[in-house]
Amino acid sequence: MNLDDEVRRHLRDTGEQVALTPGLVDAVRIRAATRSRRRRRLFSGLSSLVAIAIVGGSIAVLFGGGDQDPTSLEVATPIAAVNESEESKGGTTQDSGNQALIAATSPTYETVPLTTDDESPSSALPSSKSATRGWIEVNGPIPGASTEYVYSGDTVLGRVGTEWFIRDESSWRQLELPDSLDVIAVDLGIGEDFVRLAGWLGDDLCSRELVIQVKNGTQWEQYEIPEQLAPGLVSSVSQARLRVTDHEVAMSRIEEVAVNPVCLLQSLGIDAVEAEIVDDLVYATDPKAGRVIYSLSKFGPLEAQEFITNGPTERSLLVRSTGGGKWTTTPLPDYGVTELGVVDGIIMMEDAEHTVHDGQRLKRTEVIPSDAEQLIDALVTSSGMSMLFERGEQIWLRDTDGEQLLDQVSERPVLWGRLGRVSAEVTMVVETEQGQALLMSGQ
Repeated sequence: MNLDDEVRRHLRDTGEQVALTPGLVDAVRIRAATRSRRRRRLFSGLSSLVAIAIVGGSIAVLFGGGDQDPTSLEVATPIAAVNESEESKGGTTQDSGNQALIAATSPTYETVPLTTDDESPSSALPSSKSATRGWIEVNGPIPGASTEYVYSGDTVLGRVGTEWFIRDESSWRQLELPDSLDVIAVDLGIGEDFVRLAGWLGDDLCSRELVIQVKNGTQWEQYEIPEQLAPGLVSSVSQARLRVTDHEVAMSRIEEVAVNPVCLLQSLGIDAVEAEIVDDLVYATDPKAGRVIYSLSKFGPLEAQEFITNGPTERSLLVRSTGGGKWTTTPLPDYGVTELGVVDGIIMMEDAEHTVHDGQRLKRTEVIPSDAEQLIDALVTSSGMSMLFERGEQIWLRDTDGEQLLDQVSERPVLWGRLGRVSAEVTMVVETEQGQALLMSGQ
């Protein structure tokens, strides 16, 4: 007996004489099929519960009954709950034929896969990187070119050779700078109309001056940093940081100091277009006399003698001036450039006890994770705190999504990192064997 015969018998038994139109039969057939599926699903869920209980009891007997697999209960409970929910909905909701079919075949929950014997329960959960937020590497201002990134205020700057670029929300824009200045540091703390620059003024390597220029609308002010090198020595700055307030100027830098033979001869009153030092002799080219040789010993003690003997030296310095007056120079650890920040109108310097960003200074011992060996950097934003720290000879990132290895975030080994902001977005500059990279968080 088919379904149509069952429908006709049911209607005949109730005494109703109804014309069995195709539409009516289909509607009744759909509801009957829906009830049948719900009944089978309910019995199936109950059977699963019984089977799981039997298996659990057997395991408890075999292994002493001390442990139970919480994952089994977590999977079974939603199945029973869903079946009960569907049964209750079936008694109160009357849908059309098509709606009933869709409701019966569409999934209403997600199944959590059981973990295998070789897999811990936590390995079945999504990682923090894939769960809510990932980190995306941002292309540099000039794709493929080596770029140095520097944070200032609420933005990041990219330096490619002698050109500087500013990062807007989604693109790079070249920063307009004076042609006469070889810029080594930029401070954008209060905007481009009041940009502050540090750099070399002059084209002659032997006589150029290190200056700081401050823009005020359309006017420029200039501060000259007193000469700090002995005659004949030249500086090559690899990294620098600059901060300027209404009453203070400070710049940290890493530089290589070396003897320049031409500059050394010029400081002794000897004109030369090129020169080379070999042991105690200087082989030079005089613009008039041609090739000449000088003995350094005949010039007596030289201030640059240490660099002549030992070769180039790298050093880290902080120069500071209050009110445009006296400049003070402080040697710094030479493992990296020292970061600066303006906090409550005062220029602060990063040190072994504090991390520094514009607007905040954090004590390392108060924010470092208890199991970390070293806090590299920390940044507080409206969404919480992000930090970089070393644990187990690896660098870790902790943010609002949890912890993850920095190597996994950048997809290549990371040697160092620093956090910062670009508008409201948290970003990160990482140092790798291939150079620096800029990463931006994304939802």
